[in-house]
Amino acid sequence: MKTMTLACALAAAAISLGAGAANAGCVTKGAVATSGSADSAKWFAMETMVQQVSWGLWPGFLANGQVAGYKVTNKVSKCKPDGGMVTCHSRATFCTK
Repeated sequence: MKTMTLACALAAAAISLGAGAANAGCVTKGAVATSGSADSAKWFAMETMVQQVSWGLWPGFLANGQVAGYKVTNKVSKCKPDGGMVTCHSRATFCTK
């Protein structure tokens, strides 16, 4: 029982330390979105990626399209027709300023 408790504690510590390191630098996020146009689908995909970085960034992104405190680089989207819509697979890297 003590071994299992220790193993769980070590695993939790490793996860916590890893999350802190990821937040300190850059993270790459991806999303898939479908909409009536490629531009709209790309916007919805970016909205989803911003939410993945932090829900606290979302209201600012909706207000002005900016991601406060982050530099967004390596934006890539691959879009294809999907029925009467367009589906985009997008990816971007978010680096803290």
